[in-house]
Amino acid sequence: MAFLASFLIGCGPALAGGGDALQGKPVGEIRLSGLKYTREQLVRASLVSRVGEPYLEEKTVQDRERLDRLGIFSSISIHPREADGEVLLDFRFKETFPYLPLITADITDADGLTAGPGLKAVNLFGRGISFSGAARFGQATTVELQTENPWLPGGHFIYRAAAWYRDRYNELDDFDENSFEVDLRFGRTLGDRRRAGLHLIYLGMKSDVDGITLSDDNHDNLHAAGFFLGYDSRDAWSNPHRGWWTEMDLLKVGAPLGGDGDWWRLSLDVRRYQPVRPRHTLALFAYTALQTGEVGKDIPAYMDFGIGGTNSVRGWELGARQGKNELIGTAEYRYVFREKRPLEVFGATFHLGLEAALFGDAGIVWDEDAQFRTDNVIAGGGVGLRLLIPF
Repeated sequence: MAFLASFLIGCGPALAGGGDALQGKPVGEIRLSGLKYTREQLVRASLVSRVGEPYLEEKTVQDRERLDRLGIFSSISIHPREADGEVLLDFRFKETFPYLPLITADITDADGLTAGPGLKAVNLFGRGISFSGAARFGQATTVELQTENPWLPGGHFIYRAAAWYRDRYNELDDFDENSFEVDLRFGRTLGDRRRAGLHLIYLGMKSDVDGITLSDDNHDNLHAAGFFLGYDSRDAWSNPHRGWWTEMDLLKVGAPLGGDGDWWRLSLDVRRYQPVRPRHTLALFAYTALQTGEVGKDIPAYMDFGIGGTNSVRGWELGARQGKNELIGTAEYRYVFREKRPLEVFGATFHLGLEAALFGDAGIVWDEDAQFRTDNVIAGGGVGLRLLIPF
């Protein structure tokens, strides 16, 4: 659960000026400055503060957190002041440059180094919609497209759509894989912190050897449908210092939905960010996925879990343990060496920071209940640096 790079948003002071003298006075005007790419409607829809309502400093703290979650600003500052017995709220922004053609690179234990052209947009059409597309080549060929709208609070429609094509040697299960996957989520935000919706997946998997797929022609078609529930109280969207992030996902694969396979999968992801001191954060993560059915009969072999490697339990080889269920925990102590600061490059605004992390991972996979025991747990740890960059 470590990342070589993390997104960074929200630089600058949260609040300037104001104080107890302004508390409770009516808000007479909300001004927005620095918006070049972003629609004002998107920003105003994110605010808790409203014209005509009493000014409360805690509302401006919420305003900044909500704006930060959009992931489109390099700097956000709020300047309240008195004007004719009312409060003038002055929001000042520096926007992250919304579009960036780039060379993408990925390093995994399974595929090694892959690289190729890509495009990233964090503020499509000025509406805070993110979009990314990339094609990477090397030991594996991967083409991916992803898009997501901003998850505004208060009953707004939300969606996330992603598609991947992969042509690679699947080292974990020892076959040449040719696969295409589509992952769709549709739902609504429920208040300020919660969300819920439908989750749909299609996966087409081709194998070059017998015994990998459930179908006799070595080509599986998996159809899955279910729902998700989420909760997010983080103070920042990408590099949080405090708060919770949780999501539960329940999926039914196959049977009444058609296609191959017939099983249920329940996953639960829980993350806690605990402030220790300024710049110091303790991050605690736990993830579990539970599946019904039997591997090779109801569940294809490539849908079991393999732990070990940079994306699960670091310090162990890829697939050091395999099974149809998994439980992984991570603890990280983070220290920000260089805080988030805007960076001007040829007139475009980006941002840059640097963080160190001391981490420990532990995990277990199992097929039968009797295999869920301490001597099957693997663990590792280490220390690393994380670049805090946009895109």
